[in-house]
Amino acid sequence: MSDSLGVGQQFSLEQLGRLHRITQQVEKTCRTQLRAYLDALAPLFRPRRVLGNHMEGSGKETVTGSDQNLADLRDVYFKACGRPFDLRKELPVPLESVPSQIQLHEWEYTHHIQTERERMTINVVAPLTWVLAFPSAYTYSMVRQVVTGQQERDAESLRSFVLRASLMHLMFSRLPELTTLFEGLRYRVEIRKSPQLGELPLVTVSAPIGTHRPSDDLLLLAVRFTGRSGFVEVVDPEQAAQISDPLQSQIVKILEAANDTSTSD
Repeated sequence: MSDSLGVGQQFSLEQLGRLHRITQQVEKTCRTQLRAYLDALAPLFRPRRVLGNHMEGSGKETVTGSDQNLADLRDVYFKACGRPFDLRKELPVPLESVPSQIQLHEWEYTHHIQTERERMTINVVAPLTWVLAFPSAYTYSMVRQVVTGQQERDAESLRSFVLRASLMHLMFSRLPELTTLFEGLRYRVEIRKSPQLGELPLVTVSAPIGTHRPSDDLLLLAVRFTGRSGFVEVVDPEQAAQISDPLQSQIVKILEAANDTSTSD
């Protein structure tokens, strides 16, 4: 899968400005809604639900399959510890307690522009896709800056982020009902890997409307116009008017199947 959530789109500079303003409003609405959902669902994200007594916590909490879950977590974490993080491959048990107040970090990726006249590398933000993360000193954006040498490296903060991202991946792989729940709320869950972060799996959740970046020529023009080294993707208003409802789609299929059966009779 490409890092980008969309392909180069053809806009005018004036249209791009208007779409940015619309995108900001849509992003604020979706983030507020998603934040409310996550706060209500926080108890479902307790790591002890899958790791039981392998996690620190008050009282005993026996979980069937917790030994295998720990082994799977260790495998994912140790793979992620390689380049570019270069962390020690150790996982003391029981694991430190992790707050279940989930953080949202905007998805970012690096886009390389090459036209006939120039080359440029810019950071692009997909404002309606977020990395789900357990609380950590580092955000997703900060980790990307650390591995590219733009921010000072703190090994313990880096280790915490990588381990907690691996733990979030384990939660969704062992509790598929979490994905089903988000889909019912119209938000799409995916496991992604950022080229800058090696083998680290990141759980992302996306709003039911996608975002796009413009063509490279217009992107260069926009970057020069704003004087910034990054770009925020914009929404597609036409797609926004066609947001699907998963439950409605299932019911429609049932009704269509029933009609086909009655017709054949």
